[in-house]
Amino acid sequence: MDKNASPAYDLDLFFTDSLWGKIHLATAGGYVQDEIFNDPQHVETKINLRKSTCIADYEYKINPNLDKILRLGDRELDFKKFDKEMYLRDFIFYAKKGYFSFDKTFVNSPLDFHYHLVAYPIFSENNILDGLSDYKKQEKEEITRKAFLEPIEMNTLK
Repeated sequence: MDKNASPAYDLDLFFTDSLWGKIHLATAGGYVQDEIFNDPQHVETKINLRKSTCIADYEYKINPNLDKILRLGDRELDFKKFDKEMYLRDFIFYAKKGYFSFDKTFVNSPLDFHYHLVAYPIFSENNILDGLSDYKKQEKEEITRKAFLEPIEMNTLK
């Protein structure tokens, strides 16, 4: 993949962020910078997650405002024919693996970098939040609440 044809693909990208932890992005034909597009680590991560026999999956939740977000912008969804279960399948899979799983919000705008949270893992009390300072815990809760309400601009992809 030398030439960046990212708008022609629905890529699954995987990142680690100091605030979110593990992030999965489904690009839905959105543009991503060359370095990310050509990085084989994303495909390797996807393959390794699919092969994983780990049975200790996380519990997960779906963004409570997902239906409202899916109606934003240029999405041409016929909600009478929309198979929500099929749409959610991969996002739930990645949330169960510990990833905050996002989808591109404005699918017909390759240069728009807004993504919305679809599904996310539920961590136990003894888990991820224990290692965070009170400030980071508050910041994480605030950004998660914001992600419930509206798309987030993913500047990493630019």
